Amino acid sequence: MNSSTQTGWIRAIAGVLAQRARRAAAGGRDRGASALEWAVIAAVVVVAASLIGGAVFKIVQTKSADLTKCSAVAVGTEC
Repeated sequence: MNSSTQTGWIRAIAGVLAQRARRAAAGGRDRGASALEWAVIAAVVVVAASLIGGAVFKIVQTKSADLTKCSAVAVGTEC
């Protein structure tokens, strides 16, 4: 490739990128709102996952304590 061909490619790529930047700037407020909505949704999912994880952890701890208590009982007796 010669120098003028390389310059042409660089100009073409710069033109495409500039056009994309103009389109993105034209809908700037919508994109900001969309990002904020995604952040809120992500926060809700994290809170929900934490609550569910806490509930599962509590159940496992309770069952573990029951198993520990029952392991000390003689075979054939009720726990």
